[in-house]
Amino acid sequence: MSSYRLPQRLQSEVQQGFTLIELMISLVLGLLISAAVMQVFLTSQRVDRIQTAGSEIQDKAVFGLQSIEPQVRLANLGNDGVAINDHTALGGIVLTVGKFDPNAEVEQEADEGNDNDDTSNTSGSSNVMIKNSLKNGFLTRSQGMDSKGNNNSKWNGSLTNTDVSSDQLTIQYINTTGRILVDCEGKDILIGAHVITRYFIKEGSNNTSKLARKNLNLNCEAGRIENNRVINFGRKATGETIIENIDQFNIRLGVQSTDVTNGVLSYQYADMTVKEYMDIDDGAKPNITNIRIAILARSTANSPEASADVFDVFGSNQTLKTQADAPKYLRRVYESNILLRNARVMRIIDSSAP
Repeated sequence: MSSYRLPQRLQSEVQQGFTLIELMISLVLGLLISAAVMQVFLTSQRVDRIQTAGSEIQDKAVFGLQSIEPQVRLANLGNDGVAINDHTALGGIVLTVGKFDPNAEVEQEADEGNDNDDTSNTSGSSNVMIKNSLKNGFLTRSQGMDSKGNNNSKWNGSLTNTDVSSDQLTIQYINTTGRILVDCEGKDILIGAHVITRYFIKEGSNNTSKLARKNLNLNCEAGRIENNRVINFGRKATGETIIENIDQFNIRLGVQSTDVTNGVLSYQYADMTVKEYMDIDDGAKPNITNIRIAILARSTANSPEASADVFDVFGSNQTLKTQADAPKYLRRVYESNILLRNARVMRIIDSSAP
């Protein structure tokens, strides 16, 4: 029986298609292309998260820190340009508080909270002279200084995410501009109003009390002084949040003093902590000419890469508190040097001197 064979042309057509090797090569190429696309996607996501974190930190400097600067520049406004120290009446940097009438008892407020500490009021010349009480926990403070006042609102230097205590800045001024201004809480400042304001760190609403690194915000509280009484300030209120998610807030007092050596008068500048300034006991303290502010800001969203744990703040290293499995955030230090224009120390140069 003879066998039937397909024509050679038909045999070639039946055998057309991918071989096993060709199929494997195509699969490998497909996987490589898919992997490359996935890598590009993951990289773009990573870059986007880093850029988002970076922009969040930048916003804190642009919209946060720069909103503080014009407020601080108002310090000592309405005080005729008098130089500032811890005994300057109406001094723009509030370091001391005293009784308006040394012979009268301090009027205690009903909303002092659960604080049983003695008031910091003393007789004599102070930056703020009032009839009611204002505890020292609401004045300008730094590491190593005590803090009295309502436990929920007074300065608490331990509210920091580094190994250095946070600070508090308290300023005052009188609106002599002839127009209505706005304080840091967004309230109108009427013409002639006497304003007292403080900047401090407060724990955020998220419950992080059990963690070493807490959710901290920079808050501002603004009150008024009317008829020699402090109003809506230094009690239970915690103010408004100015900058969210910060790890540190520090200040330095820029001071200028005179020195006479061999009959030659010279001016010396230095910056120091509030405690260092208040500890000066060699005669009158030098005049405060400027305020340096530093914040350690962190991003709100997690970042694929964490910043370093050590940061340079005013020329000194500060280390983040140790926390196991801590989320990764971008962090950056921002510093600002604010000249107190309303307390400028004028230096008169005698052109006739040899």
